[in-house]
Amino acid sequence: MTISPRWLCATVAFTLALAGPFATWTATAQSLMQQRSSILNEPPSGSAEPTGGDAVAAGFMNVVYVPGKVIICSLGTLATVGILLLTFGTAHQAAKSTFTEGCGGDWVLTADHLSGRIQPKSDLEY
Repeated sequence: MTISPRWLCATVAFTLALAGPFATWTATAQSLMQQRSSILNEPPSGSAEPTGGDAVAAGFMNVVYVPGKVIICSLGTLATVGILLLTFGTAHQAAKSTFTEGCGGDWVLTADHLSGRIQPKSDLEY
């Protein structure tokens, strides 16, 4: 039995229609947690001390994150060189943006990132 594209589209649309209300529920839950922490004068839940589990999770995540970052940075560098060659260096701002988007930001995730103690650097902060 094969599934026709029409049934596949209908299934996806139905799933998205069911998932829509959950977006408002999560936003409401987040605002309630913020109100609760401000009333109780608690620090935000994301600023906790890193645990051993955070360190282990960061190690596992870096197995995929670091090689992915290398691949994206390499492609961004090639695109930057291509932009500079095609425009004879006149589009240096676009080349800089392309390079920093691929190679900027944090290269290694730490337990501090996962616990929320420090925020990851955006790719465009450099």
